[in-house]
Amino acid sequence: MTTPSSRLSGFYQKSIAERTAIVAQWAGLSPDEINVLHDGLSVAQADKMIENVIGRYSLPLGIGVNFLINDKEYLVPMVVEEPSVVAAVSYAAKLARSGGGFRTASTPPIMIAQVQLLGCSTRKLHGM
Repeated sequence: MTTPSSRLSGFYQKSIAERTAIVAQWAGLSPDEINVLHDGLSVAQADKMIENVIGRYSLPLGIGVNFLINDKEYLVPMVVEEPSVVAAVSYAAKLARSGGGFRTASTPPIMIAQVQLLGCSTRKLHGM
């Protein structure tokens, strides 16, 4: 089964219900998963997640469209309060798509560490 295209022309012009239905079909979301998109986190739930909870706040959840990354289609969820951000990244992804999309690569992990001890006598270091 192939992933549908993330090139969703006019996505911003659709109603919230239409956009939700498109994303649900695109990602194969269950009815429970769709409900989570429209439900908020309760203070009791938040209190189980982090310490010292006194409340919660909400920001809009939008979808960045048009993403083609390493020849694979993506819809990118974004939580932002600035209205132009989602539009800008969707447009940038559309421009990148016309040139083959985004390409990513990484190197194997490399860990190098150095410890420097100053002002310590040899006796202190050896537990003497």
